[in-house]
Amino acid sequence: MSRILFYLNYAARNLRRSTRWTTFAIFCIGAGVATVVALRSLGLAIGDSLIDNVRQNLHGDVRVGFDSLGGLQVFSFGDDDGEYFSAEDIQAIEAVAGEYGGKATFFQSLAGMQVTRIDAVTVGRPQFVSAYLIDPETFPPTEPIFAQDPAGVPLADLFTGGNEIVISRNLADQNNIRVGDRVRVSGTTEEFIVRGIVPTYIESGVTNLFASFFGFAYIDIANADVLQVEVRPNIASFTIEGDYDPLEVRSSLREQIGYSTDVDTTIELIEDYTIVSDYLGRFIVIMGLGALLIGGVGIINTMLVMVGRRTAEIAALKTFGLKGRQVFWLFMSEAFLLGILGSIVGCILGVVLSVFVNQFGEAVLQQGLTWRLYPEALLYGLGLGMIVTLVFGVLPILTANKVRPATILRPNETAIPRTGVFHSIIALALVVIVIGGVAGRIIGDIPLSRDGSRVFPGVLVGMGGVGITLIIMGLLVMVFWVIVWLVSRFPSFGIVDMRLALRNMTARRVRTATTLLALTAGMFALSAITFVGVGTREILQISLSQSLGGNVMVMPLLGVVSPGLAQGLLDAQLNNIDGIQYRTQISNISAELRTIDGVQPEIELPFEMEGGGQRPPRRFLYSLQLAIRESDNPNFAATLLEGRMLTPEDEGKQVMVVPESFLTRYSNVTPRVGSMIELLVNSRRYEFEIVGITTNPGSVVGGFAEYVIPAGSVQGGEVFPLTVLQTEPDKLNQVLLDLSTVPFVFALDVTFIDSFLGRLIDQFAAIPTLVGLLSLLAAAVTMANTVSLATLERRRQIGILKAVGLKGRRVLTIMLIENTIIGLLGGLLGIGLSALIVALMTSFGVGISIPIPRDAAPLAIALILASVVIAFVSTFLSASVATREPVTSVLRYE
Repeated sequence: MSRILFYLNYAARNLRRSTRWTTFAIFCIGAGVATVVALRSLGLAIGDSLIDNVRQNLHGDVRVGFDSLGGLQVFSFGDDDGEYFSAEDIQAIEAVAGEYGGKATFFQSLAGMQVTRIDAVTVGRPQFVSAYLIDPETFPPTEPIFAQDPAGVPLADLFTGGNEIVISRNLADQNNIRVGDRVRVSGTTEEFIVRGIVPTYIESGVTNLFASFFGFAYIDIANADVLQVEVRPNIASFTIEGDYDPLEVRSSLREQIGYSTDVDTTIELIEDYTIVSDYLGRFIVIMGLGALLIGGVGIINTMLVMVGRRTAEIAALKTFGLKGRQVFWLFMSEAFLLGILGSIVGCILGVVLSVFVNQFGEAVLQQGLTWRLYPEALLYGLGLGMIVTLVFGVLPILTANKVRPATILRPNETAIPRTGVFHSIIALALVVIVIGGVAGRIIGDIPLSRDGSRVFPGVLVGMGGVGITLIIMGLLVMVFWVIVWLVSRFPSFGIVDMRLALRNMTARRVRTATTLLALTAGMFALSAITFVGVGTREILQISLSQSLGGNVMVMPLLGVVSPGLAQGLLDAQLNNIDGIQYRTQISNISAELRTIDGVQPEIELPFEMEGGGQRPPRRFLYSLQLAIRESDNPNFAATLLEGRMLTPEDEGKQVMVVPESFLTRYSNVTPRVGSMIELLVNSRRYEFEIVGITTNPGSVVGGFAEYVIPAGSVQGGEVFPLTVLQTEPDKLNQVLLDLSTVPFVFALDVTFIDSFLGRLIDQFAAIPTLVGLLSLLAAAVTMANTVSLATLERRRQIGILKAVGLKGRRVLTIMLIENTIIGLLGGLLGIGLSALIVALMTSFGVGISIPIPRDAAPLAIALILASVVIAFVSTFLSASVATREPVTSVLRYE
């Protein structure tokens, strides 16, 4: 025990002697631990929120419905008589609810419902919503829903008769709708009055993403006739008094109403959400381990510098009789104390960060999160911080153990002995085994069979992942080592300060490379998430604008049954709507390729078919999706590689335009302009001539089909016609409003797709963005630590510079230049890698390379400025004190 106390007292004294650098080492650990604590708290908060809101999401203890919980029923087309409750079903559900002492409510979700704000002067953009026809007297059977505006009024009191609607807060805010405003609802020309605004979380969340994005609306079921819909409830919710067996409830419902409905119970959903939140929490923590690894690099750097500063001390200890293992435990005690202090600081910071982190969780969950102090998260962070510190401290400690006693005879020599290959392998193996084991425990075993009888150990997955990560990090450090060396060779243009700064970069090139890696990783994480999201949306915008030839897509729902009849009825309606400039009609046809220039094409597969068959099924590999396009829009654009596009004069002719990929699809024949293609369409053979080749697959019709043929070239077989309208910009809202009143017609503003995709990307990018921010924070702390260590090592150099006449501020300027270069390199490399990925993605997507999307340019500039700010702040915090010290004090340091 006395020996342990000696180790701890000695370690504590050494840490006190180097207070400034100990502080930065503690914050290196603390940044990683804070990330883990905050992310673990987020995972637990998400789990609690999901479980706490189960009864609210179901509007009862049991929910029975024909729409799956959380489905985007707004995109459903057409009505199915079998997907509504019959009178007998309603009586049966009421009987089951009564059997368990509960109350039931029946309501109806409406597909394709739009809400449009109108006033005496303007018409708003129609907004798709999740709409529900409810009975205000019975909905919900649980606790009443209270409005936010007018504040505190129950939902039932907001409906007083007449055409009234209650909307969600997000729908009101996005469309500038207030209580008392008039709105139009699709399916009718009559106006509705907004009587109240309720919280978004009432219907939103993971169970209803569409309501989370765009909002929802409640309408009294008594107004069904105004909306020209039948009163046919398709959802029922009821409460149950006391405990119950969900299997028994489900069995009773199945016996009464059959198996065509979905039955959800609070007990089962709580179990499901517990599993979901557990996996989500593990995933979040695994993503946050990167910040701990960055902190581990800071520990290695700090302890290596300390070893270099204390070689004479270590030699003296060995001269006085301490064994190598005792020196090992002395330094291990220092790592232990650093781990404790860093973990405690990290836990405190993590609790503070968790308040901020919950906002990102709310973006993912689309409902509020209640902040709580989670002891489990604190223990998680404390344990991981200790483990990472001790593991990453092994390599410097092994280095210290190699200091020879003879070093005491050369007290001015501070060279750090090289660690042997064997010791390096031991240290790396320890990192892989310990950190990989921890990661594997977090991941858990991966089931290989449905019954769980065979699993793949998660520990092996964790070890493999950590091993691969270390290999990648090692390769990147080598690359950055070369980059630092190249930058250090840049011309200084006769500027002495620049020359000194560039030379200093090579003093500890590996450490500079690791710092650059940490900063680049944080910048890459943030920029890649945004660039890919914005790039995806830009690809969609370019593709739609080039290919559709309009700004409104209209789908007649009757087209599923009879395309010809549906299109005729739609054309008649469009003739009465003002503001439409051009029309484009697209119909899809399935075809089977037979021959190309009389040769039966063949596809070489990387595998053999079962039974040794030489020719795979034709319908699977030789099917083509043809598109018939009729348009009066002269501005239609397509990227043409060779030949020509189709013209109105081609109507009825067997000619076609194919994508570039068609030229290299088959191994024994190469199509070209003028080639004859034999197709089987609707059991009939046709021979088409290729007259044009496009560079972008799917661009000519917005991805609906890649092969375009003129109208009248085939007979029958059209499915689901799509009409694209080009409207006058100032009349777009009115056209959409007029279309919303046409029965059996689904009209969609093209910008709605971009809006939906954007919100979807924003939601699912929230957690990665959060991890990127926290990783960047850890990288900033690591950079500050690196600058601090560099200052410690250069104190004699700083003293000499000041002794020969340089002022302290000029010495600080030299260090600012050095670290600004590193900061700029980190920002440029991180953003450059992201830009490269987006350039490749957009090049394949639309044939145009867009490295930095236009909407992402401000973020790129902001990240570069942030990298410079990080460099400046790190330098001022770490180096300004040393540059202000008297020359005699610095020169006496050794």
